[in-house]
Amino acid sequence: MANTPDRIQPLSLRTKLLALLRRRRDRDGFTPSAREVSAATTPAGQRKPILSHGQVNSLMNGTSNNPTSSTVVTLAAALGAPAAFLLPGEEWDDLAALTVYRERPEARQALRLMQGLEVQDILETCTMLREARRRAGLSEEVPAIPLPPPGVDQPREGRPRRLSLNEAAERAADDLEGL
Repeated sequence: MANTPDRIQPLSLRTKLLALLRRRRDRDGFTPSAREVSAATTPAGQRKPILSHGQVNSLMNGTSNNPTSSTVVTLAAALGAPAAFLLPGEEWDDLAALTVYRERPEARQALRLMQGLEVQDILETCTMLREARRRAGLSEEVPAIPLPPPGVDQPREGRPRRLSLNEAAERAADDLEGL
């Protein structure tokens, strides 16, 4: 699907997984590894995880992008996200809305009550919700994928990031010029 002003390209499974991992960084700035995510799929009282670290790694790297429904449900549970977020299609790219839908039965009721209403009535409801957020001291706009918690998304000390191919080529050229 091409990007147009009113349609954006749906997020890939890999992109969605990376967003979820980024939100789960520890205090030192590390995202969970494939082994840690795999371990989080281990049922209580059992020793073997449902998903191997190889499966998780393939999904995280984008080499596998068509998991079974049980894999999607298991992976989403391990990452603390709604399973629908990992489905393909732009209608499932809104993590914030899906989280509210999953966690708040009253939000589901509000959506059901919108069934059959005219667009103008729904827009009026949105205006009322923005006003309620303003009164509560919240931002009127909520990003589709909430930002990571403060402080955990900072660059970390330790092993430097890998250079891109262009950056590596520039460094190599600079080193050769210095000879």
